[in-house]
Amino acid sequence: MFYYHPERILIDKAVSEEPLTRQICSRFPDVPTYEVKNYGWHKESSVNDPLKNPLSQGKKTLHLKYFQGTSIKACPGFSDNLVCCNYFTLDLIENCPFECTYCILQAFLNKPVITVHANLEDIMNQVRQRTSSQPDTLFRIGTGEHSDSLALDKTLGINQHVIQFFAALPNALLELKTKSNHVEHLLDLPHGGKTVISWSVNPQAIIKKEEFKTATLDERLKAARMASDAGYKVAFHFDPMIDYPDWQKGYQGLVEQIFDNISPDRIAWISLGTLRYISSLKSIVDERFPNSRVFLGEFVPGIDGKMRYLKKIRQRLYRNVQQKIQKLAPNVPTYLCMESSHLWKNSMPHQPETAPEMEGILLRSLEKRYPKEAQCLM
Repeated sequence: MFYYHPERILIDKAVSEEPLTRQICSRFPDVPTYEVKNYGWHKESSVNDPLKNPLSQGKKTLHLKYFQGTSIKACPGFSDNLVCCNYFTLDLIENCPFECTYCILQAFLNKPVITVHANLEDIMNQVRQRTSSQPDTLFRIGTGEHSDSLALDKTLGINQHVIQFFAALPNALLELKTKSNHVEHLLDLPHGGKTVISWSVNPQAIIKKEEFKTATLDERLKAARMASDAGYKVAFHFDPMIDYPDWQKGYQGLVEQIFDNISPDRIAWISLGTLRYISSLKSIVDERFPNSRVFLGEFVPGIDGKMRYLKKIRQRLYRNVQQKIQKLAPNVPTYLCMESSHLWKNSMPHQPETAPEMEGILLRSLEKRYPKEAQCLM
């Protein structure tokens, strides 16, 4: 499993005295630190980058930054044209040390360094203010939008603070989404049932060819079992599902492996989503990962502007996994990520038309399956 170690740490003057800054720097005593103001990454030279691309070289720099703006936001996948799940994202880290060939961050982020928002207390106060302003709403909040939630955490130690913060919030549920196996440092934390640790999964054949530096499937499932044994609810995201020659056997076997390792009653939810990408991503992937085959399928522009597999391909991928889950664990709630209602009709047991309707299905399932924990979950 890949472990991140930066070559240098840049520190915004505004966060030089923050507790999180001191904590992170203490964990890399051999790494030089530099105080910066208005850091301009675009002025950096990338001539030493073995891949001749600033995205790889940039990740060797850790930037501890003062975050300004709104940290908790509606999921960017939300759209009137798609059935979403009323999910919220929390900005803590930007960029990821892993190298998944299809990662949208390659085309989305405007700087290649790994950035940590070090004014953590300010950010958590925003979460408290937002959730307390709507006390009758359950906020499902994830930190995996702009980075893997756990890839850096064993060394940075951010989530120990975040998990304990969420444990005291009456109407918020934290999701940590990852492709790593770094959970040991979280197992003894007082999470209060308010944190779900989830894994993005694919058949090992896809992980090996397209998800570089990530944990193997066996490592992810072992970590999920450890988290479950420690009292955490866990979840799985079949996302992005990829159409490849052995897809049917691969995804059927993946479902079986999950339930061979994790009891269904410990799984909060499972989501499904197929590969989708913005058009500018393909040229970046072609340059950085010339052996990748993820874009060899049949794609068409979707209503959200992203390239997607043909409708018939997406439906057969979804049905394949959904029917297997339904057979092995019928009580585990499943949902599609960033899909229109007509895709649900021929793929899933429920056909919600709106985001609130989708969210209601998920929350009612949680309440029914975990009645003794309803107060801390709901």
